[in-house]
Amino acid sequence: MSDHQIRDLVHTIKSKDLTGAQIDSAFGEIFLSRDTITNQMESQEIVSQMQVVKVPTFGTSIPNTTKIVSKAGDSGVIPLLTPVANKTYQFIGADVVNAGGSSMTISIGLFDGSAFMTLNQITVAGAGTGVFNLRNAYTFDSSVYPAILVTIGTPGDALIQLCYSELVQ
Repeated sequence: MSDHQIRDLVHTIKSKDLTGAQIDSAFGEIFLSRDTITNQMESQEIVSQMQVVKVPTFGTSIPNTTKIVSKAGDSGVIPLLTPVANKTYQFIGADVVNAGGSSMTISIGLFDGSAFMTLNQITVAGAGTGVFNLRNAYTFDSSVYPAILVTIGTPGDALIQLCYSELVQ
């Protein structure tokens, strides 16, 4: 391919009219090598331009949808909320208050109704508070949602809070 051949394939289409199928047929598969770097960069620029025009807010938090839920600990995996179907959410933060006198270890993670996957685990001293490190942008929906699991200590002594927001999809 010569320089700008990718751009030449879609030069008659406006960004707002460009579809995923047109991008797929024009770009196909581009394998990185010295002679295709220009085409790869142009492909990325075209896709970014289309996203800016068609879905400028994709993946951002929807205003006034941020919520904090509180859940008391219990034995086993405890879902922190039941997300609405066909919506996507993002963790913002989570903490736990230990109302008991002994330390406890608590995992926060994602749960699909049967399997639990730990994202972070903390140990909280008796009568203490701990903050989960959720620095990654974890997203979830109704198929996999946030839950906690007290692995050491008295589950009933835990009060977990989760802050989350609905995302534009």
